[in-house]
Amino acid sequence: MAVFDFVSEYRGLQPTAEREQITARSASFEKAMADANGSIDRVIDLAYFAYRLPIPVESDASQWFGSILRTDDPTFSIDLDIEETARIATLVLRRRLYDNFITTPIIVHSAAFAGKRQTVDKHGLSYASRQTLADLVKRRGSSVTRPQISSGKAGAISELIKKLGDGSGETENVQVFEAILEDYNSQIKQVVTSANKAVETAWTENRRLAEEIDLLWWHLGGHSYLLDRPIAEIPALLRPAVVGMDIGEMISAAPGPHGTYGIIRKALGETADETFKLGDVVKELSRDFSDLISNQVSRYAIAPVHGVFGDVLLGDTPVVGAQFKRRAGLALDTKLTGYELAVQAYHERMLKKLGHV
Repeated sequence: MAVFDFVSEYRGLQPTAEREQITARSASFEKAMADANGSIDRVIDLAYFAYRLPIPVESDASQWFGSILRTDDPTFSIDLDIEETARIATLVLRRRLYDNFITTPIIVHSAAFAGKRQTVDKHGLSYASRQTLADLVKRRGSSVTRPQISSGKAGAISELIKKLGDGSGETENVQVFEAILEDYNSQIKQVVTSANKAVETAWTENRRLAEEIDLLWWHLGGHSYLLDRPIAEIPALLRPAVVGMDIGEMISAAPGPHGTYGIIRKALGETADETFKLGDVVKELSRDFSDLISNQVSRYAIAPVHGVFGDVLLGDTPVVGAQFKRRAGLALDTKLTGYELAVQAYHERMLKKLGHV
């Protein structure tokens, strides 16, 4: 398997960079990777930087990433060197996609907002995310092994028993009993560990099958999971968002079941490719749809559909275009197809349910 080459990838984005700069950026890349591997919140922070999204005032993302980038380059400014910040963030996310972290492509897709936002590699991160997500979804459940519980491995206590039998006095009864007890406890721990792994495998597969069955019945029934009403009765402009949120709410683990995107398209029918403005969708919202949103998202720019729906359904003031753009980095008159909106809402809802936004 090929190895991710930071220097090569970085030179592709910054071909005129000097060796000292590459060395500094490589060190920053490794530190950011380590932090991201330890916290999904840092992965989301990196998505903000990669897509140059507005950072919330309460976030410590700039302090965190800025300190990393300044470690080997004291003159670096995260507020001024925006493009360079985006390059390193993009490469960290690309590396995580390369390593098949299952939640990263969902985060990237949500941040890209149906391709309306662009990274420094001209949508390269989004393309890589699409391929990784497709591979992960196809792989899920395709190579299930039969779980087995293995017995514990016995310890070597026969020598102690032999010495005891010789009557040489080198070994006492208590020593043998202690060795047997220790060996017994060790084998019990091995069996429990093996059993837990088998249960985890069976539980994970059962969860996947349950998701697929729920998805199938949802599609056949044509009934909204969140709104408890026929999907056909939902206003046409709102239907894509409801479809995406419904399916996302039924998913309990990333990356979601195979076939989800095909079912989304089938559920929308001919309206899947119709184009409309996000602002027109928002205008269709009323208290009748309050069951779609129970609380506001914590990462507005990553989940802007849920964010603006929350503004309308949870707030008492109308949504102002300038306010939405300030928080999401998008215009309310951004155009999407029905399918694009449904998939965006699906990814956002999955992240929301998993507690990431």
